[in-house]
Amino acid sequence: MKIIICDDDKYIADEIQSKLTEFTDKHKIYFDIDVFYNGVAPMKSDASYDMAFIDIEMPQVNGLTLAAHLKAFNPNIIIFIITSHESYLDDAMDLDVFRYLSKPIDNDRFFRALNTAINYYHSNTQIITLEYYDEYYSVFTSDIVYITIEERKAVIITRQKKYYTNKKLSYWKEKLKDYDYFAQPHYSYLVNLRYVSDFNKTQLNIKVDLKTETLPISQRNYSNFKKAYFAYIGV
Repeated sequence: MKIIICDDDKYIADEIQSKLTEFTDKHKIYFDIDVFYNGVAPMKSDASYDMAFIDIEMPQVNGLTLAAHLKAFNPNIIIFIITSHESYLDDAMDLDVFRYLSKPIDNDRFFRALNTAINYYHSNTQIITLEYYDEYYSVFTSDIVYITIEERKAVIITRQKKYYTNKKLSYWKEKLKDYDYFAQPHYSYLVNLRYVSDFNKTQLNIKVDLKTETLPISQRNYSNFKKAYFAYIGV
C-alpha cells in the first residue's frame, strides 16, 4: 500500500510516519511511505498513491490542490486532511475526503480512523498471507504487480518489494482465480492487469509509478490474456 504524507510542519509529518510505522509493526502490513514537507514536489510527480495525509494549509500549493492532483491519478485514493482550522471543511468534503483530522493529532482518533481506512481499502481488495519457511507476511492483492518463478518456487513482486514463497505458481493461480484483475500471459507469469499499460502478441509492459518493465506473452496464452484484459477494462 503506497502512502503519501505532506505537511510543511516537519514535526507533524514525522509524527504521522511514526504512527504508520507503529501500525505496520503491530499488524505486519507493509506500507511504502513518501514524506514531503511542501506540496510543490508531489505536484510535479505522476505517482499513484492509495492513501494520503495532507496538510490543508501549505505555502505555494495548498492541500486541496494537491488532493485534487492525487485523485486524478487514483480516483479511489483515501485522503486524510490534516489541519488546525475547520474553515476548509466544506471544500474538503467536495473532494470526497475520507477523514478530517485536527492538529494536534489525537493518537486514539488517528488509529481508529486508520483502521477504518484499512478496512475500507480491504473491502476493495484482499489481504493474503505469504509463507517463506518461518517468515510470514501480509500483502494486499491489489499491491501484487506480478508473480513469477524462481528455482521452481513462486516469487511475488509487489509495488514495494519482492517476496519469496514456499508455494508454486500453480498454487497462487488457483488462490487468485476469483480476482478478475489477474491473468496469465505466459506459463511462468501471473500478472495484475491494473498495472498493464500496453501489450502485443509477444510482450506486455507493466508500469508502476514511473518505472516500466517488459514481460513475455506466449502464443498459447495470448488469446485468453487478451480476453481477460478487455473484460477487466470493460470493453
